[in-house]
Amino acid sequence: MVIVLRFNVCKTEIVIEFSFILIISFALLTGSYSIIYVLLFSCLHELGHLTVLFIYKCIPECITFSCCGIGLKYKYSFSFFREILFFSAGLIVNFVFFLLNIQREINYALFLINFLPVYPLDGGRLLKLILNNKLSLSISDNIYRCVSAFIITALIIFSIYTKNLSLIIISIYVIIFTLNNTPE
Repeated sequence: MVIVLRFNVCKTEIVIEFSFILIISFALLTGSYSIIYVLLFSCLHELGHLTVLFIYKCIPECITFSCCGIGLKYKYSFSFFREILFFSAGLIVNFVFFLLNIQREINYALFLINFLPVYPLDGGRLLKLILNNKLSLSISDNIYRCVSAFIITALIIFSIYTKNLSLIIISIYVIIFTLNNTPE
């Protein structure tokens, strides 16, 4: 991770990684505007999460822009239903754009990918939250790991079978992130 720019807005640190600038430059130089749209609607997805934080009167610690999209870091403990709304907010944004027929395919893909029940995606965070609320922590963790392993395996097989480079890249990202981070 090479950071190009780091600054604060109010109490939130904004980090822009070199990879984010590289992806935008590549897209503009090659005329791959679909990459720009993916980044734009990924930003709007995160804006959905950010809006819920602001509704709860919370300020994020950090917003990071990287080749993998935009990530929010916050340290607040919400009630079960507030947490569900927070994790669902980005999904709702992409689904609304899909229904409005605005960059339909991109928003549908972002919705589906983020809905996958695998950490760090919103679907994975929702699944973990629901399992932790209904079951003991050990049973919840076992179910969560089995579901995640199954989904990641199915995603890899499907992406190789369809020869879909985007899905292969997403699969690799999810695997690396999952191996390096444990759900909270």
